[in-house]
Amino acid sequence: MSVPWPDGARCAVCISWDVDADSLVLHRLRDRGFQLYGGLSWLRYDEVAVPKIVETLARYGLTQTFCVTGWCIERYPAMCEAILAGGHEIAHHGYLHEATGSRPTGWRAPYASLSSRSADFLVQQGFLYDSSLMNDSTPYVIQAAGGELIELPIDGTMSDWPHYAHVPDLGYLQSPKAPEAAMEVYRAEFDAAWELGGLWISIWHPHVSGRPARLLAWARLVEYMQERGGVWFATLDQIARHVRTCVDDGSFEPRTVSLPWYEAPPVEFERSGG
Repeated sequence: MSVPWPDGARCAVCISWDVDADSLVLHRLRDRGFQLYGGLSWLRYDEVAVPKIVETLARYGLTQTFCVTGWCIERYPAMCEAILAGGHEIAHHGYLHEATGSRPTGWRAPYASLSSRSADFLVQQGFLYDSSLMNDSTPYVIQAAGGELIELPIDGTMSDWPHYAHVPDLGYLQSPKAPEAAMEVYRAEFDAAWELGGLWISIWHPHVSGRPARLLAWARLVEYMQERGGVWFATLDQIARHVRTCVDDGSFEPRTVSLPWYEAPPVEFERSGG
């Protein structure tokens, strides 16, 4: 069963951004990251890219979601003010991987990696949604700590890192794709979401996809989506609120998943001895 999207839209789309800046190197390599100016400078491109991204989204009349670490908000306030000035949602993204004048309603885990206690904490703190897990392509409900979260699932191939990231300082050694080759993946997933009435969430990083050729590539993808029509462009918060309303009024019956899945390694694996 698919979610009935507003105004009869065929699918829902969120072009979400994870903003980490140089916290990635500083956090992963705490003893020497501050000395690695290659990686630091690549990541600090966020300062330049975010205003360009906000400007581009405004050109297409879109407000979207930026998942920002608390450290970035403290360290780069002007960058984050540009996001807010554009009317975009700022979601919680951990502290080092919250602080914006309004309490965040959603969360994406750093590295998209929840702990066994994350869902309990989010429920207890009154969060509406999480967008970190990859075990579905349709929104579903998480039950944890006596309450519920809306899960807006993602897919690792819909992140720009597997397509573009070459970061020797972090051990990412790969040949980046040409932008149009990467867009073939995003476009195929969009076409499928449009055909099936689904949800399309992409995960971009300003220091990756705010670079000139890549920015132009995803902007052309936005044009393709808008020209096709029947697309509801929304923030993750808007999508989660709509899903919650549909669950409550019975127009959408979601799958329900209880977390945590495991409190400890399953005994079969403890006995296996590797």
